[in-house]
Amino acid sequence: MEILISFLKHSSVFELLIIIVVILITLVMIPTGIWIVIASRSRKPIYFLLVLATLPLLLSLLGTFVTVWRTEKLIAEFPDVSAEVVTTARREAWITTYIGAAGTILIELIAVPGLILKKEKSA
Repeated sequence: MEILISFLKHSSVFELLIIIVVILITLVMIPTGIWIVIASRSRKPIYFLLVLATLPLLLSLLGTFVTVWRTEKLIAEFPDVSAEVVTTARREAWITTYIGAAGTILIELIAVPGLILKKEKSA
């Protein structure tokens, strides 16, 4: 928990924006996914939902990449930083990815049962 609090204290506007956008996308896609699973008659819309479910993860990976890049750049500028600070900074950089992965998992947990229950239309 202290890592999350430290991350929120020291994160940039870009990182906070990425987290907010990932959470908003997830919150919009959860009821949309439920509606798609209930209303669809075939598997095709659910496959589309599964592809869109990766959006929070991909966006959060972009945020993590930028954070790690900035961290490595700062470490190169200040080489006398302790190993503990470097480890903590690298660990904090992955929090964005964890949030995006949780959003993706939530959406896919909605889509997969719908995919199992829907029958493929025969030609």
